[in-house]
Amino acid sequence: MAKKTSSLKTKIIVFVIITCIICLTLIFSKPLENYINNFIFPQVKTDVDTCDMKVHFIDVGQGDSILIELPDDKIMLIDAGLNSGEDKLIAYLNSIFSERNDKDIDYFVITHQDSDHTGGADVVFDNFNIINFYRPNVFTDNEKEEYSYVDVGTCNSDSYTTMISKMYAENCNWFLNTVYESMPKLDENIDYSIEFLSPIDDTYTKPNDYSPIILLSYQNRKFMFTGDATTNVEEQVLNTYSSDEFKLKCDVLKVGHHGSNTSTSLDFLNAISPTYAVICVGEDNTYGHPTDTIMARLKSVVGENNILRTDLNGNIIFGIDKDSKINNLAEIKIATNKAPVISVYVEWWTIVVIMEGVCFMFIFIPKYSKKILKNK
Repeated sequence: MAKKTSSLKTKIIVFVIITCIICLTLIFSKPLENYINNFIFPQVKTDVDTCDMKVHFIDVGQGDSILIELPDDKIMLIDAGLNSGEDKLIAYLNSIFSERNDKDIDYFVITHQDSDHTGGADVVFDNFNIINFYRPNVFTDNEKEEYSYVDVGTCNSDSYTTMISKMYAENCNWFLNTVYESMPKLDENIDYSIEFLSPIDDTYTKPNDYSPIILLSYQNRKFMFTGDATTNVEEQVLNTYSSDEFKLKCDVLKVGHHGSNTSTSLDFLNAISPTYAVICVGEDNTYGHPTDTIMARLKSVVGENNILRTDLNGNIIFGIDKDSKINNLAEIKIATNKAPVISVYVEWWTIVVIMEGVCFMFIFIPKYSKKILKNK
């Protein structure tokens, strides 16, 4: 009898201890989650980590997805890659947000309707809180029927209609991609700006031309993001800003349309005169991206060593540090990571479930094990 009482006391004590641990896990879920993920998938620390602004070109295969950590602590995401790359995308975003106290994406921009830009948008809506959503002037048939939209493009692909449904369900602020002088900031004293230089027309015959050309400026450094905008849009932008020869100059160019011949004309490249070129492209893709023509063109302007590609370099991160200036220009820092992107992220509730399972097994399984053995 004493033995049974002792066994029961032990189980009660173990149960209380594990319950306390689970409660502490809930209270300190975020630090514990970060510790476990860093222990399982250790992050390589680089000089970029301490920068005030970081631009992440995420390796999601044959598609675009760019995360920007703005200097006022806002987050901007441009495109969401293919559906097949959504696990990589969410794992990468989770690793970034593990250092934050929220899951807010302040600006989520979908450049145009192609599936290699919209495919992962549904899981972004599912996993994060979208504050402001920017979309092309392209509507589904359901939207046109319900809201009587006219003079707009049309797209009814699975990825696009799913994304739009998620947008309405999220009940976020949404806007059409058009020319914006700058996005609102949390702190007006921080000298960065995000400008939409296009689309200039309301509608286009080519879906890729809905892609906005976006200019991000901080500490006298500029990044240009072009989506899949074709040479037609590039020419429009050149003509619009021809009176200001310094307006389009940039340090980093996200090469249009994954290095296809449809984008990155020599005139445009010479006008913007980038120092670095980044190509978001899938390894051994069937499209032949980037083409030999575009690679030769880029080499002639930025040099071979300043071309970075997600298929070769993996995730590419640029950092701008306001405290380190060279000739009144902020220093540009670069880090790349070709290591396989882990498509798993251990969240706090997973830890709780595992601990509850251990608790259940320790307390109840031995009891049933003895019954099974006795029956045998």
